[in-house]
Amino acid sequence: MLNNKGFTLIETLVVIAIIGLLSSVVVIGLGGARSKARDARRIADIRSIQSGLEVDYTAVAGYPATIPANAPQTDPQGTSYAYEIVGTEGYLLGICLENTEGTTGAAPCPAAGVSCVGNEYCVSQ
Repeated sequence: MLNNKGFTLIETLVVIAIIGLLSSVVVIGLGGARSKARDARRIADIRSIQSGLEVDYTAVAGYPATIPANAPQTDPQGTSYAYEIVGTEGYLLGICLENTEGTTGAAPCPAAGVSCVGNEYCVSQ
């Protein structure tokens, strides 16, 4: 009597298909979390740049002409942060977010080169 131990080809293919289906569901589910994490990083970078601008501010010269070199220059996907000096005592600083949840408390960005539809994050001084 022959005693064959192991899995048949059909059983193996069914298991591989189930694993593939479950992994695709997980990958799709994590997409929203990744974009929210990138938005959180963008907002943290804006606050860091804002702190650097306040440190570099002088009463005679005002705010620096560019974002300070020790501050983040681009977001997690490589887009540059928009920075514009307004008058002699102010600036606009902003970036486009991927989600609209993070835009509460931020000012609209009419200038500064940020052109998003309702999902910009801008700060001004």
